[in-house]
Amino acid sequence: MAYRSFNLILNKKISFFKKDIEVDPDKSISIRSFLIGAISQGVSSAKNILESQDVFSTIECIKKLGITIKKVKPKSYLIYGKGLGSFNIKKNSQLNFGNSGTLARLIIGILTTTPGITVKIKGDHSLNKRNMKKLINLMSEFGATFLPENKFKFPLKLISTDMPVGINYSSGVSAQLKSAVILAGLNSYGITRIFEYEKSRNHTENMM
Repeated sequence: MAYRSFNLILNKKISFFKKDIEVDPDKSISIRSFLIGAISQGVSSAKNILESQDVFSTIECIKKLGITIKKVKPKSYLIYGKGLGSFNIKKNSQLNFGNSGTLARLIIGILTTTPGITVKIKGDHSLNKRNMKKLINLMSEFGATFLPENKFKFPLKLISTDMPVGINYSSGVSAQLKSAVILAGLNSYGITRIFEYEKSRNHTENMM
């Protein structure tokens, strides 16, 4: 009898539904919320943020780049964006990405085409072991310089370009590299073309 009742419930059509459902926060989306808010003009509200160490590293880096971020309640923040090309950083400062490869790749995309940026970039012991050759080669096409030359692991010095030019990029399965190209292309002259032959996550495109 219980089995038959259960079947009746499953087969019943729902004609009306009205309820707020809060989904679990996501790290990748949380990081992108702060980065996109920071390069937007005006105040952005970010809610249901995953308050993890990678996200805290994102907040600290953005604050060092001259952007104000205020926590208004648990998991909710205001980002006071200044628009594209507005990042600035004090001389001899450094950005620490912690263990976040997402933060590293996406913020380097923004910094590459932000005029007047010279900054030391690094991560924690684990991130510093990762090879960033693909990212560095892509950002070099936009015009950025990474020192020392021919070194593809952090720590590095990033020198942005004052005359960024658009590039053509054949995208692979890495959503992070694709996002770095998108963010660098926003502040570049000319057209940046991305040919996506293999589908990857589209968080950045959807959020923009």
